[in-house]
Amino acid sequence: MEARAAKRLAQTLVIDKLPRAQARHDAASRVGANPCFRGTREAILEEISTWLDDPSAPPIFWLSGMAGVGKSTIAHTIAEQEDRKHRLGASFFFSRDEADRRNPHLVYPTIAFQLAGFDSSLREPITQALEQDADLGHSVMKRQFEQLIAGPLEKFKGTTRTILFVLDALDECSPASGAIEILARWAFELPKISNRVGVMLRVLVTSRPELHIHDQFQLSALRLISQSFVLHDIEKSVVKADIQLFLTGRLADLAILHRVAQPWPTASEISALASSSENLFILASTTVNFIGGAKGGRSLQHRLDQILRPDSSMQTSAFAQLDALYLCVLEAAENDLEETLPCAKATFRLVLETIVLLLDPLPPTSLAGLLSLHPDDVLTFLQDLRSILVIPASSDSAEPVRFFHPSFYDFITTPGRQSGSFFIPTTSGHTRLAKLCLKTMHMLLRKDPCSVGNPWSFNMDITDLQKRLERAAPNQLRYSCRFFCLHISLSAPGDESLEQLLESFCKSNLLTWLEMMSLLGDVDGAINSIQLLTSWCHNSSTVKKTTADLVHDAYRVLLQYQSPLRLSAGHLYSTVLSFAPVCSLTKQYASQLHVPYVLRGRPAKWDANLITADSQGSLLALTFFPDGTRIATGDNCGRISVWSSSTGAEVFSIGPQDDFVRQCHLDISGDGSRIASLVKSWTELQLNVWDASTGSCIWRLRVPDPGESKGSIAFSADGQKLLYLSSYGAFVRLNSATGSILSGHRLPVERAGCRGISNCGSVVAIQDDKSLKIWEVSEDETITLIQPLLPDYLQTNDIRIKQIFLLHNQRILALSSSDRLDHAPTTVTLWDYQSGLEFIRITLPQYAKAVAICKENKRLAIGNLNAPMEIWDLETGILSVQLAAYTSTRICAAAFSPTEMIIASVDNSSAVRTWNISAIHSRVNLSNSETDMGSCGSVSASRSGNDVITTYSGSKLVRIWNISARTCLELNVPKLGGSAKMSPNGLYFVCCTTDGWLGLGWDLFETRSLQCLYSWSPAGELSNSFAVFSEDSRLIAVTGGESWDEVLEVLDIHRREKLWAVKIGSMISGIAFLPNGTSLLAVDVGGYEIIDITGNTDRKSFPRSELDPENLIFLKLGGIFPDGSQFLLIGPARDSARSSYAVNINDSAHITEYVESSHVFQIFETLSGHEIIFLVHDQVGHLYKRGKDFRQFLCWLPPAWRFMNGKIPAVWRGSYLIIGLYNGEIGVIDVDALSCDGLR
Repeated sequence: MEARAAKRLAQTLVIDKLPRAQARHDAASRVGANPCFRGTREAILEEISTWLDDPSAPPIFWLSGMAGVGKSTIAHTIAEQEDRKHRLGASFFFSRDEADRRNPHLVYPTIAFQLAGFDSSLREPITQALEQDADLGHSVMKRQFEQLIAGPLEKFKGTTRTILFVLDALDECSPASGAIEILARWAFELPKISNRVGVMLRVLVTSRPELHIHDQFQLSALRLISQSFVLHDIEKSVVKADIQLFLTGRLADLAILHRVAQPWPTASEISALASSSENLFILASTTVNFIGGAKGGRSLQHRLDQILRPDSSMQTSAFAQLDALYLCVLEAAENDLEETLPCAKATFRLVLETIVLLLDPLPPTSLAGLLSLHPDDVLTFLQDLRSILVIPASSDSAEPVRFFHPSFYDFITTPGRQSGSFFIPTTSGHTRLAKLCLKTMHMLLRKDPCSVGNPWSFNMDITDLQKRLERAAPNQLRYSCRFFCLHISLSAPGDESLEQLLESFCKSNLLTWLEMMSLLGDVDGAINSIQLLTSWCHNSSTVKKTTADLVHDAYRVLLQYQSPLRLSAGHLYSTVLSFAPVCSLTKQYASQLHVPYVLRGRPAKWDANLITADSQGSLLALTFFPDGTRIATGDNCGRISVWSSSTGAEVFSIGPQDDFVRQCHLDISGDGSRIASLVKSWTELQLNVWDASTGSCIWRLRVPDPGESKGSIAFSADGQKLLYLSSYGAFVRLNSATGSILSGHRLPVERAGCRGISNCGSVVAIQDDKSLKIWEVSEDETITLIQPLLPDYLQTNDIRIKQIFLLHNQRILALSSSDRLDHAPTTVTLWDYQSGLEFIRITLPQYAKAVAICKENKRLAIGNLNAPMEIWDLETGILSVQLAAYTSTRICAAAFSPTEMIIASVDNSSAVRTWNISAIHSRVNLSNSETDMGSCGSVSASRSGNDVITTYSGSKLVRIWNISARTCLELNVPKLGGSAKMSPNGLYFVCCTTDGWLGLGWDLFETRSLQCLYSWSPAGELSNSFAVFSEDSRLIAVTGGESWDEVLEVLDIHRREKLWAVKIGSMISGIAFLPNGTSLLAVDVGGYEIIDITGNTDRKSFPRSELDPENLIFLKLGGIFPDGSQFLLIGPARDSARSSYAVNINDSAHITEYVESSHVFQIFETLSGHEIIFLVHDQVGHLYKRGKDFRQFLCWLPPAWRFMNGKIPAVWRGSYLIIGLYNGEIGVIDVDALSCDGLR
């Protein structure tokens, strides 16, 4: 028994950590909610009960009706009834007035919490799920449902055969997409779970008949598995009879309580009240509450008379009786208050207005804090409003003050309703609330509010974070942080005092607000808020430019640095202020920078990049949803993710799968309801269709063709069919809802190459050997072969088409090249395949890796291997813009938004980005690069790291940097053909020269004068060139010769003469001088050699037999230990992991392997000559210093700074990490400043 109790206690402690709303039918937040009065609503209650017990009934019951007809009371009654029968699994009563109760992300954790208490067989799997992922309660809704609801229910072993879930007022779920997700999820999963478990799972849903919910029940799969009942369609006489019964019973109870002589009220008065209720139970309920609030028996009759007194001026509104009742309540409360507190009218209305316009209700203490009142005074002002407000019993209660029914808000804020002097104009009211929020934040916000002390700490690692937040962030501060921007956006423009408060906030509290939002785990809310504020400032003619600039900068910071800010609030002071462009925000808050560790490389201004969001894998594909609100991506783990295009937040993620994915193709149905993915792994090709709302897999098909390289997919125009075209000519139509094959054709091709399929599948094309074949597909599924006419350029024999894109109006766009290598120049050709008429031809200097065409076929986006993304005008053939001026990463895929104002891209830094290209519509140049340097080809630095040399792809310029002096010199090397190396003392550098494809030799320069001191050409060709200086900078060794028969030469720099040359006879992968200065290490495919360079050229050869033979050709020399005892070989990256080998120079059998799951760059430094220290960064840019027995977090790297296993040139010399950026700049990080940070 003790063991069982201990186990249950342990489970309870785990489950208690679930974030949840107080939304159960009997929760404290619903105080005042009651079941149906006895004898009322019997018919509908009987119908729902019958549905519950009928095994043949559909699993979902939708009870709809207009506001005030009693839906929630019926739901409450059913929940109570089934709870007594132990058949209520969970209930969630939504409320638009409470943030937690309208938040869809809290629905499944709240239900899971209740399920854990419902049955022990559910508690166990829920506990296990939370133990495996403690952050599950904050995960995307799909994962929450799978792990917390579906998984546990499938393990249910209880005795009950029916489990009911009640979802009340679903229309009050916000945003509306959350309600759609919930309905779609239950509709898709409920029948499957019921069948597997053998238990009737039932869901009772109540809501107003809002369009988004109505459409789900009438147009989606819900229509087939649901039963509907429209509550306001019940015969009026039946409803009136129920209301009369309710009034009779409740008023009789009041008469007894107040000792009023019976009978009271009279039958005629009851009938009159029932008639005036207009079939709205809320009106009858409010009437009883108002009369019951009287002080004494005589007052009961007085209040009854007030309600029954006719007022002809209030009979014009459709809600005349309800308006009259609400006005009566307010007037009575105000008059009673005036009798006891003569000057209280203004404060009474202030409190009332605040409660009405709050976007999330507050408890008395917090309400008082916001208004600078005493909590007891708040309750005093509200004491006579208990018929329309739910008011806590004491001022220190945590329960909020809220409306009894949402119709009161409509009454008091809608022009034309009969609210009289109590009418609240919302614009001025929101202005006042915005000021209160700004004042509250000014008083309560401060840097490091939770007293963490360490800005590098991740939020999740802060001990007792929630307890610290309880002390640092009272409810009124949390409310102000979350909603001040929304209040401002709803305010009247031109309010001088509001703009002054906003200016003060931006200059003093902007960063502390962002910090608090990160600690509260609401970065998405911060993005949405600042977006509203940015628009408001933009539309206001009176807001100061300094204020608008600070707001704009905060918006850009949130979009581009949201990934680190989600993890750590301290990143504001350690990362944002270090890496963000020079702007008003970084200038205003420069003094708050924690450690000035970024010495060079910050952009001078914001570029067109809007969103930057880190993903979990290497991204291969992306596409916009038809409405432009979301983006779908696919990665190398088979994971399909959906992102918000406005905030960058991950909406949900599907997968990953077990096998490594090589290729991925995505398409979205025209209505945005389905996602199709074609995924190629090492072992199979898989076609999947997913529900775009829930992420559930609708169907999966494994394509039985091991030879398939990559196919193409597209939804038909109506979304009913999915079209699949394989690279070998199979063209298949499938039912997009079921996956069943409707028809299939084998197109006659022999040696299929690239292929294309138009957006709606009406045209397909395949490159068959050297000919292009096109088929037009009619609506009756007839396929007609069209002999296309090619422009003259593409008829040349040595031209190879690599990519095909089928546009409208019989136009086709092809990317072609005369070389089979991917790095060869590419030609883009647009022509009419019926006539052969060529419209546009664009020549690109490099291979186009990513290509996207906008919906109207007017613009083309191209991502090259070593160049920024370019956007071309397909009507003129003119380059419109170059993007990515500050990124060195390779664009892997791109897509235009439907409006063509935004383009999204993914690159090999695993980041999802969006770019604002709206300016190109007005012919404004968006290019931000100040040079045409191209991507950085190499970086080399002196021993101290102070002197740096960089080369650039496609350029003959080299740049020589002095870090401490902050200078940069340029030198044109006409025959520059590769990398350049800086000597350890920084006095010399050497450049590889070439005459084009083959190497010529080397040029040695003096750094200070930039004079060429010596030029020479080793025997043979420099096909695999290396150069290295000795530690004293006196000697330089270079390689030359054929790839598999290379030569080493050593030059004495001071004497300007060659000392010797030796033939290696194999392909060299690295050379280095040993610390003794008399020997040279040469690593090649077969092993390594140690060569005496003092004159006798003695050689010692060692094989690499102990290393992985598959990687011999790929192992690179990382460096040599200072004591000369070992050297390091760096292996290739394998699925985001990399092995490195420390080899004993005198005994090649003595090898130590280092495996790093993150992106290892190379050996940089050693301690005492024996310990290796790496700089590594993980998938999302966290930079670490790693030794054998330690791992120290340093900082977060933006995507442009991630060296990614050498794909971006970088070195660590002295205290500096130096990274080659795209825009001709270098990024410099002072690693020692980070390592020595006393707070670590």
